[in-house]
Amino acid sequence: MASNNGKIKSQETGPELPEPHEPLVTFHKFNIRIYNELQMYLLDSHCYSKDDDLGTKVLYPNDEQSWSFRGNWLGTTNFHCKLEWENGYLEFDAFSNDVKFLTNFCAKSSCCWSARQDGVYLTNQNGQVVFNQNWEMIRT
Repeated sequence: MASNNGKIKSQETGPELPEPHEPLVTFHKFNIRIYNELQMYLLDSHCYSKDDDLGTKVLYPNDEQSWSFRGNWLGTTNFHCKLEWENGYLEFDAFSNDVKFLTNFCAKSSCCWSARQDGVYLTNQNGQVVFNQNWEMIRT
């Protein structure tokens, strides 16, 4: 640790976390990204909140969908997504006002999702990609 004008600074830089008394999403800007890492498959993505429908996007392999928004003053912002590809389907909250979710996965104001053949992954606050959910398999 180093001292600067009587203030102690930590040498490690951690995630940007809100103060304990501040609402987590009130007027804070967040970025959401969904990556298609399905190699040779198209991914249909439809994301929406109570107030905004982003429409259906077709993501080619190695393509991404991204959007930014600010949390509302009630702290009730939620984005729900439906992802579908040739072999699977999944619905999930790409963003929610859940303290554990925000501090573990969106602490740096960015929530990054990855769609892969075995399921959907989410990048944590340390930059590690971690498994989140399995696909509901589509029967043909």
